[in-house]
Amino acid sequence: MASQFTDPDLDASPIGIFGRISRIDRLFEQSMAEFLRPHGLTLGLFDVLAALRRNGEPFQAKPSELAAMTMLTSGGMTGRVDQLEKLNLVCRVPDPDDRRVMMAQLSPEGKDLIDRLMGEHLERERDRLEWLQDGESVEFADYLRMLEASLRSLDGGVQTEGSDD
Repeated sequence: MASQFTDPDLDASPIGIFGRISRIDRLFEQSMAEFLRPHGLTLGLFDVLAALRRNGEPFQAKPSELAAMTMLTSGGMTGRVDQLEKLNLVCRVPDPDDRRVMMAQLSPEGKDLIDRLMGEHLERERDRLEWLQDGESVEFADYLRMLEASLRSLDGGVQTEGSDD
């Protein structure tokens, strides 16, 4: 317990909250890794497929756009697109507005896979929250959103992946 190692006059209760959030994050990442491993994917590759899918028809984006959507460097995005291309889940197509630029586009196999995995992923997430009563998930999400906003405000507006929901 954190209180065992602190001055008795200090309120160590924040450690319990932030420690639990950190453990939940690790559990989530482990669970996602196990879920995605049979498909040859990592969470980062899954994020790229999901970003392309969210873009709508024709399910394509410039690597720089994908990097911005996933909070990754352009070099890191190139590596992810390369991996997805080797898996035949994306292909590179010329940008119709600038022939010097190649865009990443979901292949038919990539679209089928992300559609199936996204449905399974959302079902898994719902299952993990089934203990919440009616309306509590909205309230819980609100508390988490307030915590996130507080951290951003206190930490100078640090941006993280998926921070614009």
